Amino acid sequence: MKKHTILNISVLATLLASLLSCVGIATEEQQKSTIPSSVLANFPGYHLLTLKERDSDTGAFLAGHFPKSNPSVVHGDFDGDGHQDYALLLKDDKSPMTKLVVLLCSNDDHCRNVYERDVTMYSDLVFLRPVTTPSSKLTRIQVTYFEKGKVLLYWNEKVKKIKEVQTAD
Repeated sequence: MKKHTILNISVLATLLASLLSCVGIATEEQQKSTIPSSVLANFPGYHLLTLKERDSDTGAFLAGHFPKSNPSVVHGDFDGDGHQDYALLLKDDKSPMTKLVVLLCSNDDHCRNVYERDVTMYSDLVFLRPVTTPSSKLTRIQVTYFEKGKVLLYWNEKVKKIKEVQTAD
């Protein structure tokens, strides 16, 4: 009887691990599909920075704290025009080059790059989170360098560009 119970637990554990793995894959695929293909088409030779391309501590933190969001994508209305905009962490397919880009999009899904920063040195630590405040309907972008620092990116209407504010060391 004990062998039968141990076998059932082992089978159950294997099935659960497989299911969780499939959920992780489905979630990653679902997150990719929230970005129009026309947006990623602006960056041939690049892909969204994956969880596997980050260091193990950063990956474990992200999987544990933000399991349903993609740490390489923030979307929202950054400039107040009512259209979906995107911040993306993109990794070059053939080199370690990694960059953070912010795209403002119009109603026809045409997007223009308004901010670009080389984050190659921190590619294994960096991740993005959306920030909203009750006083503003605009989405801001929190760029976190795991256990190193944080920067908030926001659209400055007066100068018509993305501005940065360091929020933590």
